[in-house]
Amino acid sequence: MRVKITRQPIGMVQGMSLNYYRPGEVYDLPPSLAEYLVMEKYAIIEMRVREKQQGPVGEERRRSLL
Repeated sequence: MRVKITRQPIGMVQGMSLNYYRPGEVYDLPPSLAEYLVMEKYAIIEMRVREKQQGPVGEERRRSLL
């Protein structure tokens, strides 16, 4: 689950320090940790989809294959 850290988390969860997560950064975390951070208002769910690099379309594609 991808979350964006909104404020500096403190403490430890599941034996892991939260001090390494930085505000403004997006992390792909296990659902239980992501849900905890969201519930404690340290993060929000990141809804953006990663942009996929699109290849040539139509005529351009045919030319590049030849």
